[in-house]
Amino acid sequence: MCILGGIDNVIAFLSKDVGLWQFHFVRSLMAVAMLLVVGSIAGWVMRPKRFWWVIGRNMFLSVAMFIYFGCLGFFPIAQVAAGLFTAPIFVMIITAVWTRQPIGPIRIAAAVVGFVGTMLVLRPEVGAFGWPNLVPVLAGISYAFGNVVTRRWCEGESAFALLWSYMAIMGILGGIVLLYLMLNPTGLDGYLTRGWVWPTGNSWFWLVMQAVFSLIGIGMIMQAYLIGEVTYVTIFEYAMLISAGLTAYLAFGQVIPPLGLLGLAIIVLTGAVIALRTAKAEG
Repeated sequence: MCILGGIDNVIAFLSKDVGLWQFHFVRSLMAVAMLLVVGSIAGWVMRPKRFWWVIGRNMFLSVAMFIYFGCLGFFPIAQVAAGLFTAPIFVMIITAVWTRQPIGPIRIAAAVVGFVGTMLVLRPEVGAFGWPNLVPVLAGISYAFGNVVTRRWCEGESAFALLWSYMAIMGILGGIVLLYLMLNPTGLDGYLTRGWVWPTGNSWFWLVMQAVFSLIGIGMIMQAYLIGEVTYVTIFEYAMLISAGLTAYLAFGQVIPPLGLLGLAIIVLTGAVIALRTAKAEG
């Protein structure tokens, strides 16, 4: 999560030159190629055991990342990450519904307080509060589904099988939208509506860096969810909030206001409470 929090800041550079869909298409091509070559040499298990379950799980995470990276073109990374990290709240809800276990007053209270903390982060520096501010939360909902089903649908799968298939799904979906934009140009040169453009040398560099370090970070996360209890692993994901904010400050001078810092602290605290209480309830 520390790796991802740092490398995701490069979207601020790429969004000026490369569109969202081309970013995912090109990055995934490079990432899948690297994984298949290295995996074949190293003898990694690359074939999913439950193909359709893996595809279903990857679709949830792909939607989350399309929303997440789409928002990075418009919002500071700390705000987008805050929306993504509403996921523990939704992990709690989804798990409770799935297992038919009561949530309990402490976790309900923590969820409410955590959502308030998210609002504190999403609102500062954006201007008047409106529905667009809540879009990053949609990434958190989809990410929560992906995290829950990773353990329930994909236990026993190789982390490498999950990783390359996830990147492939994102590349395919990104390529489909990119092809549509090329065949049906909107006339708008925006981050979300831009068709294929030939990246500059600087953009190629950051695309390669994104592909390499994303593989490392995401691979570690997937392995963690395969071998660890989802409620405990989730707590460590908050390291991304720290690394993302610190990198944004060092690279772009983005300063999180006091209310935003308070919100981030609330998110980390309530997320930990939810995860630990969920683990205790399931135990």
